[in-house]
Amino acid sequence: PSFIDLSSPELRSKAGEYWDVAKRVEPRYPIEAAKKSISGCVELAMLINSQGEAQGYKVIASYPEGVFDNNAAAAVGLWRWKATTENTSKQPILTYLKMDFMVSPKPTDAEYLAHCSKNKA
Repeated sequence: PSFIDLSSPELRSKAGEYWDVAKRVEPRYPIEAAKKSISGCVELAMLINSQGEAQGYKVIASYPEGVFDNNAAAAVGLWRWKATTENTSKQPILTYLKMDFMVSPKPTDAEYLAHCSKNKA
């Protein structure tokens, strides 16, 4: 089936015009990362299919590389979306999602801030 590609930075905000999150599942924090107080993030490209489910994903970037990838993917596989009233045909979209893994609510780790902060260059 065809889909609309909204994964590029300039189009990401348009995903909400097609699908609303109906069920969000927080990812499990890897025990080893928690023990070492490691914060990080995973950026995923994924297809939301016409049933409102994630159908496939690709890790675009992650920090630290590989530490949180599997947990982010497992969580997003459980998410569900509801088509917006404008999306009557339940048009599938390719979209972007960023998941943050933070040990504290306001991480101060310079590496985390450099790789995962919303204000990164």
